[in-house]
Amino acid sequence: LLHAALRQTLGNHVQQRGSLVAPDRLRFDFAHDARLTPEQLRQVETEVNDIILRNYPVVAVEKPLAQAREEGAMALFGEKYGEQVRTITIACNGDRYSYELCGGTHVSETAEIGPFVIVSEGSVSAGIRRIEALTGYGAVQYIQDHLRQLNRLAAQVGATPDTLSERIEGLQNELAQAKKQIERLQREQARSQFDKLMQQSEAINGAKVLIAQLPETPVDTLREMSDWFRNAAGSGVMVLGTVTDGRPQLIVAVTDDLTKQGLHAGNLIKQIAQIVGGGGGGRPTMAQAGGKDASQLPNALKAARDLIAQANLTS
Repeated sequence: LLHAALRQTLGNHVQQRGSLVAPDRLRFDFAHDARLTPEQLRQVETEVNDIILRNYPVVAVEKPLAQAREEGAMALFGEKYGEQVRTITIACNGDRYSYELCGGTHVSETAEIGPFVIVSEGSVSAGIRRIEALTGYGAVQYIQDHLRQLNRLAAQVGATPDTLSERIEGLQNELAQAKKQIERLQREQARSQFDKLMQQSEAINGAKVLIAQLPETPVDTLREMSDWFRNAAGSGVMVLGTVTDGRPQLIVAVTDDLTKQGLHAGNLIKQIAQIVGGGGGGRPTMAQAGGKDASQLPNALKAARDLIAQANLTS
C-alpha cells in the first residue's frame, strides 16, 4: 500500500529498494531524490489509510512470471524471480490499487492492518529515501501518546488543543516584545554605565585613554560603546574587556588621529589577546578578540595600558 501511494504521489520513478515489515511497524526504502514535503507525507499517509478503511481484499495468486509482468505486476528492483511467482493483488470491484510480486505473509483484507502512521522520512544514501511507520496497536499507542502530550502542552499554556497554535504564536509575540524591551533597557543601562566610565578615563602621554573590565556585556554593545567613545573623546584609545559565557572578550577602539601616529587597534589587540589564550584582529580604528582564560583578563588590560604608554602618544 505504501509503495503504491508513493508512486501515486511522487511518480512512477519510485521503486522499492528494501524494507522491514513487523506486526506493528515497518521500514520502507525507495528511490527518490528529494525530501518529501509535509504535504506529500500527509497525502501518502491519508491515501494508505483510505485503502485500509475501504477494506480491500488482498488476494495471493501464483502464476508464470511472464504472465504477471504482462499484467503489469510490480517487481522488486534487483530481485531474481523464478518462472513461477506469487502475485499480490489489492483490488475491489475491478478497482486495482496495487499489484506486486511478493512472497511474504499478507493479511486477507486491508482493514486488518489497522491505523497507519508515518513517524519519519529521511535519506539513507544518494537517491534513496526511507520511511518508517507504525500500524495496528503500535499506531494506536503512538496516537494516544501524542494526544496526551498535546493535551498536556495545551493545558500548560492555558489553551485547548484546537487553540494551541494560536496561543503559542501569541506567546512568541509577547516574548519578542519582552526581548525588545529588555534590549532597550540593557542599552540604556550600558549607556549610563559608559558615561560613568568616561569619567574614569585617564590621560596617557596627552591622549585620553579608557581601559576597563565590564560585567557580562554583549559584543554588539561593546562595539556600540566604541562609537560612543569616539564621539565623546574626540581623540583617544578605548580598551574594554568582559566575560561572556565564561570566555573573555576584548575590544579596542582608536580614533583616526592616533592611528596616524602609529597606534593600530588590530596590532594592539593581537598582543593582549594572547594573554587570555586567544587571538583576533581588525582595522586600525577598531578590533576585537576572544580568548579562553578569563582569569587573565585583568592582566590583558594592564598590558594594553603599558603598550599604549610605550607608544608615546601626544594629544
